[in-house]
Amino acid sequence: MLITTQNEIISLMPTARWDRPQQLFGYIEEEEAVALVPLLGDGLYQHLLTEYDRLRSKYTDITATTVRPTGKARQDPQLAHADVTERLEQIQQGRYRETYEGAAEGEQKVSDEDMLTIRLIRICQQIEFYKMLSHKAGMLTVNFNEGGGMNMVSADGYESADEKRMERVVKDAYMSAGRAVDSLLLFLEADAKGTKQFTELWSEADAFYLHKGLLFQTARVLNEYLDIKGERMAYVQLVRDIRFCQDTYLKPRVGAKLLKAVVEWANLGGETAEQSGSGDGSVLSDSVAEELLSLLRTALAFYVESRRTTITQTALLTGSGTYATASSQKDMKLARRDSMTDAQQAMAMACQFIEENLDALGEAAVGTPIYNNVRAREEQEAKDKACACAAEARRRKEACRQRNRKLFTAFPMTHRTTEHN
Repeated sequence: MLITTQNEIISLMPTARWDRPQQLFGYIEEEEAVALVPLLGDGLYQHLLTEYDRLRSKYTDITATTVRPTGKARQDPQLAHADVTERLEQIQQGRYRETYEGAAEGEQKVSDEDMLTIRLIRICQQIEFYKMLSHKAGMLTVNFNEGGGMNMVSADGYESADEKRMERVVKDAYMSAGRAVDSLLLFLEADAKGTKQFTELWSEADAFYLHKGLLFQTARVLNEYLDIKGERMAYVQLVRDIRFCQDTYLKPRVGAKLLKAVVEWANLGGETAEQSGSGDGSVLSDSVAEELLSLLRTALAFYVESRRTTITQTALLTGSGTYATASSQKDMKLARRDSMTDAQQAMAMACQFIEENLDALGEAAVGTPIYNNVRAREEQEAKDKACACAAEARRRKEACRQRNRKLFTAFPMTHRTTEHN
């Protein structure tokens, strides 16, 4: 686990007074597996477990200071938190000030790589601890005795918290966990665009910020078409819906080949095939690509919105815990219907645009359903035109023959020639 000491728990919740923090480890381990591992991916999670053991061995304590304790705290780890609290003002970004008189000789400075890892671990600790507190606050206030009975847990010198305060604690813990999740995703995204210390391991997770196989590769792009309040976690939760809608609604209409070319063009940021070095003709390089990308993203956003507006009992719950009224349910159904209608209209516009720009799309459009339909229609029109020309030729030939017959009927019978049918 990424939380194993009382100091780490106290650093997350200074008012905590658990004499035996190991009693919480079962709950924390559960939240670590359910809430944290899916965000990190197995590769990055296992890496952080290894780094956690190494850093604690190197620095003894990796709370807010991330430095090796000095003085009494070096001999007694239980005093580390108190000793650290006294030295907080003397430490910046995990480094000792050179003028600090209490610094031990040879005190190690925290390397940049270790600092990034420690910050990441600290964010992960916040997620699993606050998630645990928001889910298990009720169970933590009850003690089960040997006979199966339940007793309230209390402590001398403290007043029991009333129901309102307990609800506020649960709410605050839930909000803190949400902010920690956003902090984790933003931290890893910044690392992926900078030092790339964790990028390769994180790329295996569903929460990886860049999904190159989707039209909406990042939360920022999705937020331009669908209001998610700029939240990275909202994007993560919609990734499966985005993939489903893209494969179910767009791919059969547009064609897998053209859709892949548009996605690749978006990943290149508008870079041409010659600039990217591919040169295989599968990457769009025309100005048409940008317009087509916008049309397809618009259609995809409406399809995702229609799936997001799900009519279920859980979705109908209001903030107060009561079920929505009949009028609210009707509004949700209308919103879902309108989103699907808008999606179909946007998809029709995209298909029309593709049909009108087949030549500009080049090889990327060859073999797609729209291309095949257009070519089949053109062939049929050519056949119809040929049949019409042949019918017109026959009509003219028959009209000429009829005129010749009328012409010869004016001569006497002796001068009539034998008619050939």
